[in-house]
Amino acid sequence: MTRKDQLIKHLELGDRPKTLRWQGRKNKKVTPFAMMSMKEKYLFNDIHKIGYLDIETSSLTGNVGHMICWAMVVRDIHTGKTEVRGSYITPKDLAYAKKNKDADLIDQRILIELMEEIEDCDLLIGHWFIGKHRHDIPFTRTRCAINKVTGFPKYRMIRYGDTQKWGSLIHRLSSNGLAMIGDAYGVSTKKTQIKTKIWKNAIQFATKEDVGYVYDHNVKDCWLTYKIHKFMEEYVAIPGTYA
Repeated sequence: MTRKDQLIKHLELGDRPKTLRWQGRKNKKVTPFAMMSMKEKYLFNDIHKIGYLDIETSSLTGNVGHMICWAMVVRDIHTGKTEVRGSYITPKDLAYAKKNKDADLIDQRILIELMEEIEDCDLLIGHWFIGKHRHDIPFTRTRCAINKVTGFPKYRMIRYGDTQKWGSLIHRLSSNGLAMIGDAYGVSTKKTQIKTKIWKNAIQFATKEDVGYVYDHNVKDCWLTYKIHKFMEEYVAIPGTYA
């Protein structure tokens, strides 16, 4: 008898071990959390849309570098459908920054667009994503602060999850990189290889071809994060991080 079978038997007999206590909401009884589907668990926690976000940057620190592009796979919990959102710098952004003699303005426009696109998300998930010495969220928050871009979610306005942290928690792999975890799950995506010259050209000149190459890499990372989380989500807690 599996653990789930045991829980169902307890439920049928009217037993109420800790894992089967009714979750009350507005004086209504709902299915015990352990027996809910993932859709029910997300909706019970008021999570209706999940954004799988990844950014590509010119540096690992937000006060020195800028954002080249961002991409996000948005998952609608109600319908199960997904969509891709994203934006990247162009030569016009470089010209705008040069005209105003302020290099930080290079990514101002795409930061504003990112803030608009995460407004309907209840949970953001990425890899090496949130917390001390992590990248995407601290970097984005820093760039918004420097560029005086408003709209970054305040405390308890949005939740965050990190597939790297989860991977290190539930697995024992030779590394907890995105590609390594994806390989373990058999969901590896053929990623656009990082080519130094192309990356430099994208940073310095924002040429359509070079930025497009970086953006393609960006989008594929988002899809891989989404696929990995779909494997992980039944083994980890619903994210409760609001930092």
